[in-house]
Amino acid sequence: MKKFLKVSLKVKILGLVLMLIIFIITSLSGLFIYMKQADDVIKAREISLETAKTLSYMPALQDFFRHGGEHENINILMDQIKYQSKPMTVFFQGRDGRLIASTDEQGLYKMLNNDNIDKALTYGSYYVLQTTENGRKVLKAIAPVLVDYGPYKKVEGTVVVLYEMDAIYLSIWDDIAKILKASVLILIIGIFGSFLLANSIRKDTLNLEPYEIATLFRERNAILQSVREGIIAVDEQGAITMMNSSAQHMLDIEAQAEGRPLTDVIDSSEMLRILSNNEKQMNVEIQYKDKIMIVSTEPVIEEEQKKGVVGSFRDRTEIKHMIDALSEVRQYSDDLRAQAHEFTNKLYAILGLLQLNRKEEAIKFIKNEAHIHSIEEDLLLSKIKDEKVQAILLGKMAQASEKKINFVIDPESSLESLPENFKLSSLIIILGNLINNAFDAVAEKEEKMVHFFVTDIGNDIIFEINDNGKGIKEEDKPFIFQTGFSSKGKHRGYGLGNVNDEARSLGGMIEFDSNEENGTLFSVYLPK
Repeated sequence: MKKFLKVSLKVKILGLVLMLIIFIITSLSGLFIYMKQADDVIKAREISLETAKTLSYMPALQDFFRHGGEHENINILMDQIKYQSKPMTVFFQGRDGRLIASTDEQGLYKMLNNDNIDKALTYGSYYVLQTTENGRKVLKAIAPVLVDYGPYKKVEGTVVVLYEMDAIYLSIWDDIAKILKASVLILIIGIFGSFLLANSIRKDTLNLEPYEIATLFRERNAILQSVREGIIAVDEQGAITMMNSSAQHMLDIEAQAEGRPLTDVIDSSEMLRILSNNEKQMNVEIQYKDKIMIVSTEPVIEEEQKKGVVGSFRDRTEIKHMIDALSEVRQYSDDLRAQAHEFTNKLYAILGLLQLNRKEEAIKFIKNEAHIHSIEEDLLLSKIKDEKVQAILLGKMAQASEKKINFVIDPESSLESLPENFKLSSLIIILGNLINNAFDAVAEKEEKMVHFFVTDIGNDIIFEINDNGKGIKEEDKPFIFQTGFSSKGKHRGYGLGNVNDEARSLGGMIEFDSNEENGTLFSVYLPK
């Protein structure tokens, strides 16, 4: 099968045309033979029967039976009709079945079967039979010779006309020979036309064979679907001819786009203007819905005429998400440095107390810090066993200590090691942003309190970050997860949007409850 698929286009077309022509000729010839045979048999039956009837009423034959005439008159009659009755053979028989005269000069039918003439002799019937006489297939027409004696009529004999079936078949084959001659001519024309058609198709396909085009098409699709950039192709009528999965994702298109007008799929006038431009464009930055796109286009030119355009675009928002993730990692590193800096300061304080010979105060300070550190360490190590979450919380505890924020980890918290799909970067985005937002929310409060709780009891992992800040304004609540929205000024508003996107990518969700009296509580639910 694979070898057949790699046969050249000319051979395929030629083979198809030959098979089609042969099939048509064979089918039509078979139908013609069937219809011709049926029609010729009907005509032969009619002719042989009419001939038998006509001859039965011939005056010479009637006189012969009426007056017992001479055989010579009958023979003269036979001489007259034998040249006119071909390919039929005529027999005159008496009532007793004896042969009176015939046109069978060669003696092909020496003995006729008279078992089937009773109806003609008894009832005066005219009929035709398809039978065999002396080993030859014939149509046998039988007509009674009804002699009028005045007061009565009597059947004195029969006229038998034999029409050989071979004569019918020979006539059909003569017609078939004519059909075959015409078929050969049609076949030659078909072969010539198939070569012209194959050459025309090869010209349209840049001299590539169909299997080569199929290979290129599969490779092209694989390449287009594998790239992260969105790619779209539009023809000269403005209809979409190709759109890869990245483009559908970036443009938020769920339905099938190929074959539809560009204006039905994209509702951005700026995007439509760029894709309709005849000039090559590079790295044009546009706003598409809530995303910032970087678009490049290349017109498709054939014979100095524009046949379409191919556009590629990148989502700058996605790049911004990557930058945010990197900044979170950097912030995590800064938190660890802050923790190290805090302990360095405490060490210097202890050193100062010792140099001032204030050993008791130094010992008391060390015990107090050791006690606090021991409580925090015991809580983290005993209740929260995932190292990634431990590291994030340690950094945030150091950061809270520097900012004089009371960062409390709920002693009822419990967390086993997280599944492998919970990456450190994802946890930094979710927990880092929420805890940082909580720190910012309590920055202006006299008593700064941020509460952290986590549990993995049940099917979900639940994180809760609660602060006693001023809360979220009612008019801002519907938009807090919208990328780019912030009440803190320009170039902000990506943190909560990133948290929401990351939670959804892990199959989870985020909720919040906020008021001016109790601050804000964010709850993140992530399925195990």
